[in-house]
Amino acid sequence: MFLTAGGGLLCAACIGGLAYLLSWRELAATPSERARRLYLAVLPGASFLLSLLLWTLLHVMLLWAPGASPAVAVAP
Repeated sequence: MFLTAGGGLLCAACIGGLAYLLSWRELAATPSERARRLYLAVLPGASFLLSLLLWTLLHVMLLWAPGASPAVAVAP
């Protein structure tokens, strides 16, 4: 149960990080600065956060899978 709660918190943190990145981009004063922030920070950061989110969701689903090993699976 601890791993599932940790995975849920990590997913929530990733979503919060994505929201912060997108709002931070919009705070730039000029369109050229917004484009620079998009290419240098938002796209790499968003791809990392989304990949971390998907990795976490996959492993939480594998943790709760019916065919998982008894050492890892949680009995219903």
